Amino acid sequence: MSGEKKELSTTTITFMVLVALFYDTLQFVLSWIGVGWLIIPIAYLTFFIWFKMCGLNFLSLKRAPTLGIGGLLEIASAGIIPSFTFIVLRISLDYKIRKSLPINTREKTLSASEFKKTA
Repeated sequence: MSGEKKELSTTTITFMVLVALFYDTLQFVLSWIGVGWLIIPIAYLTFFIWFKMCGLNFLSLKRAPTLGIGGLLEIASAGIIPSFTFIVLRISLDYKIRKSLPINTREKTLSASEFKKTA
């Protein structure tokens, strides 16, 4: 079972976005009574486990700016802006775009001098 290649399907991405919208809505509602911040660790843990089950890293140095901006949006807007939805969309669509590219951009990137040699 560990040898199987796991990936994000369109259905999984749809469910992730729906759960993220649920968390954002719940946080918005709970922020009116002052406990909206309780949803943040629950949502991060949910998506951390969910992305791990799909074979992706939710927390990494590459995604640190995305998560940082999402965290700042959560704090600055008191949960009004749906930042969990933005984070999930950004990570999952990034995966889909990289998967659809003909060349795996993570493994091979050409420097400017190498590119001139191939042209």
